[in-house]
Amino acid sequence: MSASESTQDLESAWKALVGRRSQLSSDQELAELALGLIREMGNGVAQRELLRELTGAWTTDWRLTLGTASLLLEQAGRRAMDEPPLREDGPAAWAAEALQRSLDALDDADRKDPEVAGNLNAMLGNALRFCGPGKDAEAQDAFTRAIELDPERGEWWYDAGLLDKWRGRFDEGYAANEQARMRLGDQRPVLWNLAICATALGKAEEAVDTWDQLGVPARIDRSRGMPFVANLPPMLLRVLSRTPATDATSQLPDKAVGFELVWIAPLSPCHGVVQSPTFRDAPIDYGDLVLWDGAPVAAHQTSAGDAVPVFPLLEILRPGDERRWPFVALEREQGAVRSLEEALPEGVRVFIQQERVEHHCAACEAGEPHEHGAESGAVSAPVSAPVSGSLVRGKLIVPFALKLDELREAWERAVQDRALSVALPELYEAVGDAKQAGQEHQAWRGIEGKALRQKARP
Repeated sequence: MSASESTQDLESAWKALVGRRSQLSSDQELAELALGLIREMGNGVAQRELLRELTGAWTTDWRLTLGTASLLLEQAGRRAMDEPPLREDGPAAWAAEALQRSLDALDDADRKDPEVAGNLNAMLGNALRFCGPGKDAEAQDAFTRAIELDPERGEWWYDAGLLDKWRGRFDEGYAANEQARMRLGDQRPVLWNLAICATALGKAEEAVDTWDQLGVPARIDRSRGMPFVANLPPMLLRVLSRTPATDATSQLPDKAVGFELVWIAPLSPCHGVVQSPTFRDAPIDYGDLVLWDGAPVAAHQTSAGDAVPVFPLLEILRPGDERRWPFVALEREQGAVRSLEEALPEGVRVFIQQERVEHHCAACEAGEPHEHGAESGAVSAPVSAPVSGSLVRGKLIVPFALKLDELREAWERAVQDRALSVALPELYEAVGDAKQAGQEHQAWRGIEGKALRQKARP
């Protein structure tokens, strides 16, 4: 049978099943057939509502509840864990509600049976994990109940460890994954999570041993007390950020949440130093030592056409000591801002904003076919290089050891020699010049206002 014929057969079976939809809540065999057909069809968005109906109809049958909940969680798992849920009502929430109702309906014997109550509680823990941090305590309780029924289930320890890792409880995550390892052996997912948690806890020797088992040649960096792997290529990390209050010209909605991408210099497969600044309100910035998860959540296409994996942020291990000061400028000659760096003291970096911010999109999360138009706000394209007369946003990165009086003198001289208007309030706040800092804030608003007026001209 050809692939097209197989697809047609599945679609015909699905059409026939939908025609008998009213019977799904009372015909167990038909409900089981529906679950098998949904798996065969790829468990997509088109089957989501039917799954929801099944979860509500069969909570007194724990086997059907586990089957429907597992399919719903497969769909929920297509959203990365660093993405906040767009809504409270979704596949994970439906699964959690059905699993809890099924648990409530158990008799005394099944409540003590790990094959019944244990599996229901373990799956409930995962459903609540996908529901977000607001359900954290309930998820922990569910995993605890499952493990108490059968402490030898390594997969339950592993799932509990996943929850702890994503909530920043690295001690508990390490301990849970050790328990999983004792029962499941040296499986790669378990070892990865052990290495990540060990790195977060500063357990350098344990992390190095685990990386070695994974075939990664690691050693201990004695100066930092952390694992180190040489010659890792630069990589991208994404972090949730918001439009800053100082940006009066953004076309994005106020407080719009999206992912900002930053470059990282990895020190191991799960931690490294941020090498490009964030330009929106974000929890990390240039110079921070950060931890990320080992599974990429996206791919970024570079200007050279290369696909670079993007990893999700887990934790800030240590803030950088650099000063990271935003500025806004209006160039009268192209390249005026970019040339500032050459006139500043050694170690000072000038970054110009060329952001790529990926915004949450309900259709993307649902997997529905759609397009992102320029007006949708779903994904903002990279900002092109500034042209003459354009508004430029950026950040000045200043080494902590640099004397600020020396920097101020060099900055003012460099600005005076270039065809631009620029505002850098935080420099003057740092040197304690309140009057000049106030003038810089006024200049900031003036530069943005002029840019908006220029843009409004026909």
